[in-house]
Amino acid sequence: MLLRNDLLHYTHPSPRTVRILWIAPEQSHAYVFDVAARSADVELIQLSVLHADIRAGRASVLPADPYLMVVSQDLLPAKHLQLRARAWEIIEPLVALEPGIYEARQRGQLIARATGAHGVSHPTIYRYLRRYWQRGQTPNALLPDYCNSGGKGKVRQASAGVKRGRPRKNGADAGPGLNADEEIRRTFRVAIARYAAGHAKFSRLGAYEQMLDEFFVERRIDEPSGRVLTTPAGRSAVLPTFGQFNYWLDHDDDRPPEVARRGDGAGAPWAPAPASVAGQPAALTPQALPPGRPGAGFYLDAVCAEVRLVSRADRRQSVGRPRIYLAVDSFSRLVTGVYIGLGPASWPQAMLALANCGADKQRYSQQFGRRIEAAQWPCRHLPETLFANAALAAARDGGEGGMDPALLNNFNLRCVAVDDGPGDWKAVLEKRFRLLAPDDEGAPCRLDGVLDLEQFTRIVIDCILYYNNRHPLRHAGNATPRQLWDWGVAHRGGGLKTYPEHLIRCSLMPVAVAQVGADGIRLFESTYTCARAIHERWFDRARLRGHWSVKVAYDPSNLDMVYLLDPAAPMQFHACHLDDACAAQRHLSAEEIARLPREAASMSAPVSTTRSNAPALASFAG
Repeated sequence: MLLRNDLLHYTHPSPRTVRILWIAPEQSHAYVFDVAARSADVELIQLSVLHADIRAGRASVLPADPYLMVVSQDLLPAKHLQLRARAWEIIEPLVALEPGIYEARQRGQLIARATGAHGVSHPTIYRYLRRYWQRGQTPNALLPDYCNSGGKGKVRQASAGVKRGRPRKNGADAGPGLNADEEIRRTFRVAIARYAAGHAKFSRLGAYEQMLDEFFVERRIDEPSGRVLTTPAGRSAVLPTFGQFNYWLDHDDDRPPEVARRGDGAGAPWAPAPASVAGQPAALTPQALPPGRPGAGFYLDAVCAEVRLVSRADRRQSVGRPRIYLAVDSFSRLVTGVYIGLGPASWPQAMLALANCGADKQRYSQQFGRRIEAAQWPCRHLPETLFANAALAAARDGGEGGMDPALLNNFNLRCVAVDDGPGDWKAVLEKRFRLLAPDDEGAPCRLDGVLDLEQFTRIVIDCILYYNNRHPLRHAGNATPRQLWDWGVAHRGGGLKTYPEHLIRCSLMPVAVAQVGADGIRLFESTYTCARAIHERWFDRARLRGHWSVKVAYDPSNLDMVYLLDPAAPMQFHACHLDDACAAQRHLSAEEIARLPREAASMSAPVSTTRSNAPALASFAG
């Protein structure tokens, strides 16, 4: 039997919950109210229809009433009691007029008379009625909702000309202060990661002072020359306070692991924190998880970051915006590989992101000052199929629809061009950097002209680790990508394939034509030497007979070492080291070396680049 005040929860045709306000004495019809409604409209419905909905399973009676207001009167403040009494005085005569108050025409007339009698507006009375019907039709339903005020845990939006937070301690002499909007908070996050990467012991004050020196100055980049022009901030400049810096440092859940929250003591080992995830992960069972398995397919994508980087050789020289190449497992959404490059979208650079999928992530992260446990980034594999962003695949030389013979022949890896793929990772990267579409010029950014390629890569690694270990996946019951990957590897085996790391990397590197001369192997204005060249006296032969061409594989982001390809053994690589005479070019990318000031080139033969397209795997020679 249905009773007055019963709550019926409907699942079809759309989810909603209604309260029975009044049932006719002859049990013929009833008036119901949608508890989530923003208006005070009441529905007339036949009681037989409600019973039929319950029998058919479209609706069910809720055993408990979550909206009912039952409180101890002794605990209510006098102000709350006064507000409740005032509201009850206004609507008590109205709700007593059943069923007339439920009819729209009569309700309008009754409310019109009540507004004149009590001196209140129509919306106020409608609001009282809505709360009364929603919360169980008792006077306590009219208690104020001050417990919902203040927005605890929510970030207040800044208004133009209005300073959030308490007034500054120094009063008018200190100025109005600065609102820490999303751009300022993004600067805080980058400054923290930048300081943590360069200092063994983290200092909040040190990070704050370095941030002011680097990010809060007047800076612009001269477009014709690419030079970074800076002017120190004047005394009148509005700067964030150390208190604001500390506040947001403690409230950001993706701060580097070197940074402990105040009061926590020494930083604990970085691991997934349930508090940072919206809800507990669902049980990892086949029914709760998407179909597929780890390694069945990786999706390869590229995005251009807004920030403009500087050269490591000359920090007053801009080298453009970095492009982030990412490989993501289609099943678990785990980021399995990354590469940061410069210049337009490039298929050879994208292949280095795929090569990173098979790399030791502990060693890779350590190169950029980020120490991790092996389990934090578990992938060291290649997939069965590579799904490449269509625009990225189109950038590959030859335009063969994304099919790469090197991938097929060396690793039996099919490459398929697709229009779209998993994009969950973008939300985490956008928290630190607003990502732009490729070739979008964008607008000036506070971070322009500060970070170099190595520092930017460290920050992207931090973002990936946060995403893989702490980002909840809504489609998988709030499980993180790492949880989903580990479960899939354990329970669904996989299409994961492993190969020696150096063979994957060297076979997927872009290939260029270098020149062997009397002074060494010449590539991109740099000179190299290797054990084979010395043993076979290449440089003496070049002095007597002239230079000749060889092919080398290289990493555009770091030219400290290149790999000589042997025509007799197409995949036998000989490591070539940068000559001591080129010490100024160590740890530089091809783009940075190209922007170094040069004297007249000593070699007339140009250096040309070709595709990364080796035919078969063999051995590695160091």
